[in-house]
Amino acid sequence: MSFEPGRHAASSRGGAVEIEADVVVIGAGAGGCAAAAALAQGGLRVVLLEEGRHWEPQDFEPKTSFAFKHLYQTRGARSLRGNTVIPMPGGRGVGGSTLINSAICFRCPEEVLQSWRDEHGCGTLEPQRMERYFDRIWEVLGVAVNPLEVQRNNNLIFRQGAEALGLKGAFLARSAPGCVGCGICQYGCPSGGKLSADRTFLVEALSTGRAAAWSDCRVRSAQTRGDRVVSVTGDILDPETQRVMGTIQARAEAFVVSGGPVGSPLFLLANGLADNTHCGRHLVVHPTAGVLARFPWEIKMWSGVTQGYYVDCWERGFLLQTYTVTPDQYYLQLQTRPGVPTLEVMADLSKLASAGALVHDEDSQGRVQHTPAGPDLSYHLGDGDRRRLIDGMRLCSEVFFAAGATEIFPGRVGQARIERPDRIEACLPHDVPANQLLLYASHPMGTCRMGADPATSVVDPRGRVWGWSNLSVADASIFPTSLGVNPQVTTMALGLLVGEMIASG
Repeated sequence: MSFEPGRHAASSRGGAVEIEADVVVIGAGAGGCAAAAALAQGGLRVVLLEEGRHWEPQDFEPKTSFAFKHLYQTRGARSLRGNTVIPMPGGRGVGGSTLINSAICFRCPEEVLQSWRDEHGCGTLEPQRMERYFDRIWEVLGVAVNPLEVQRNNNLIFRQGAEALGLKGAFLARSAPGCVGCGICQYGCPSGGKLSADRTFLVEALSTGRAAAWSDCRVRSAQTRGDRVVSVTGDILDPETQRVMGTIQARAEAFVVSGGPVGSPLFLLANGLADNTHCGRHLVVHPTAGVLARFPWEIKMWSGVTQGYYVDCWERGFLLQTYTVTPDQYYLQLQTRPGVPTLEVMADLSKLASAGALVHDEDSQGRVQHTPAGPDLSYHLGDGDRRRLIDGMRLCSEVFFAAGATEIFPGRVGQARIERPDRIEACLPHDVPANQLLLYASHPMGTCRMGADPATSVVDPRGRVWGWSNLSVADASIFPTSLGVNPQVTTMALGLLVGEMIASG
């Protein structure tokens, strides 16, 4: 076995690849790359093993078919089932979901951190330490508010409406200092203006000469001895066909699972590294629902920052955020009659604007588990979260009308449009059932939650899996609760925490 620093594609080797390091990190997303940087800078040799590929900005193609095939888990078909079906995308590749997210950056709200410390016993998350991590992330990711010239109309029109209503809004801080406003973050950033995890923390790790990132390898099993993991093995995949080309084995003194809130619990459960008392349970997401608005002038919502403006309704349990998607997804959201009525709206696509509500998951319940048919992702949208979504959709509609919209197309099954402001509540009553809302699940969290008590958590306050002396988890799965804001910064902060804890012994 050998250690080779740098970027490698396991598919270019084939056969049987054997690697050794001080630490192996399974998954190269936000948490994995941040953990690798802390580990390598702490003097340890670290290997990252990632199922997806290495990417350069010029490799991305602005096509749904390309993105779903190469950049999304299960080719974009991953969803939650329960009292409704909710699509839940996830990134795939070196960089993980930071390849396809909108680069939004929020520091973890202090009241959330306080509850994690007080109610879950996560004493390692003290304010001074977390502020140090957040400051470092802000610098490494080049976090800034993009200038007006790249925000463009979809964001500016929503700001206009929010200001007319006296709402507390602002442009979003983003890890995209070089954004040119091409509006296709979800396809991978073709300009290189977005600083994803593979272009920031992974680069920091590699610059030490003590890190290696291997792509195209799906880790399946762990070999153990006593209370220690001694090696992991998996398949080398053809990056185009996903055909198994060979095997990979990695030995190390310590292991970090960073497969995300779906992949991490599935790996732990499949290998008997945790039981299902809490592992895979407590899945939380940020349920979202969108609203489209037609204006009498051109918006061109596909032009400009994909998600650039938000309205802070934290005290009401939600945020409003602008967004853009592709024309096919706008078409699917419309509830106008098939044929001429829908085509008439689509012909006016350049005059549509879009925004939605992101809810702080408070009374919903989800789970990730193995079944004979494969992974099962379940989620029951709670009544409180459902009402908060409806409140958010109502407020989105009010904002658009205040900005001059002539009609609203809400994300409610069977509700074609809202023609005037006094019709908003009647068209979006609080008793709309979950399966009549066109929902989207952002930001899975919590399936390997952190805590001070092994009876109620999966990992301890250092991120180490209970019962194992050299196995940790570093991704959003260790969040004890829902965050309420976009999670990439907090995920990276906990990755730095876990990496530092391992490096310091």
